[in-house]
Amino acid sequence: MRFIGSKTLLLENIKSVIDENAKSAEVFCDIFSGTTTVANYFKKYYRIISNDLLYFSYVIQKATIENSKVPEFAKLHRINNPIEYLNSLKEVELEKLPVKKRFFQKNYSPIGNRMYLTEDNALRIDFTRNKVEDWYTKGYIDDSEYYYLLAAIVEGIPFVSNISGTYGAYHKKWDKRAFKKFELKSLTVIDNKKRNKCYNVDGIKLLKKISGDILYIDPPYNERQYLPNYHLLETAAKYDNPIIKGVTGQREYTDNEKSNFCNKLKAVSSFEEMMKNAKFKYIIFSYSTEGIMEINNIEDIMKKYGIIKTYKLYKIPYRRFKSRTQKNKKELNELIFYIEKDV
Repeated sequence: MRFIGSKTLLLENIKSVIDENAKSAEVFCDIFSGTTTVANYFKKYYRIISNDLLYFSYVIQKATIENSKVPEFAKLHRINNPIEYLNSLKEVELEKLPVKKRFFQKNYSPIGNRMYLTEDNALRIDFTRNKVEDWYTKGYIDDSEYYYLLAAIVEGIPFVSNISGTYGAYHKKWDKRAFKKFELKSLTVIDNKKRNKCYNVDGIKLLKKISGDILYIDPPYNERQYLPNYHLLETAAKYDNPIIKGVTGQREYTDNEKSNFCNKLKAVSSFEEMMKNAKFKYIIFSYSTEGIMEINNIEDIMKKYGIIKTYKLYKIPYRRFKSRTQKNKKELNELIFYIEKDV
């Protein structure tokens, strides 16, 4: 899944920092887990604690981090593989879904004057989402199976979405991707033989209650809030018939669903609170030179709460661009800060 700030390309760099500095660690906390790229990568090495404010992220975490295997779906009579079953449904079956239950088709397809999804794919999402909820309500699937299927739905939506990368807007002409048939995506689940735990809360508050060895902090680094950019996936996960507004049909969200790290006035103080509350020995903080927090502010805070002599900063160049005047070239870096705490 394409995701703002994804650390897929930095995984080996993060591992190198850990291998150099935290060889004895056993518990890894990914406090801003997003699409669980980092948490899943390190699951084979550590017991994982993961968290994110986004509910669709929590769904993916529950499916791939808390689960130790792909669920068996033993209570789904005559359905050995629910993903194959749902993906193979014919249009005649989909059309049986009452119109009042077709939230995606009514709001995110041309029927609702929006072009995120074709009418057929929006209906397929509605049908599968209603079916999974029905199975769960009737007790045919348990929590682990429920979240696995929700995650399979969420992961499938970007493959047929008529967007450039996020759901802040849709194309006014159909991208060829949109004409593919929507399908749930089977997810790989790693069994690390450990009890992993996932959360869907404010990371700052969570750090007051948990502890471990490695704390990996990868907050938003600019002023773009994540929920408006991924509102469609959030609605697919919750399927709560939200009030939506505007041309793009975004769901309303509260201050409690906003990240302080997207606010210049709150980011620094929020980071300081995280460092203060963190009961983890090894702190790894990912950021970008494009971020709204200054490097010196980050360094000062880490040294204030950490062991100064252990502080390190790793710079990883990731692209160059030229200004419009071509007079200046600005080097952009991904930054990995490291420090130890006496806990």
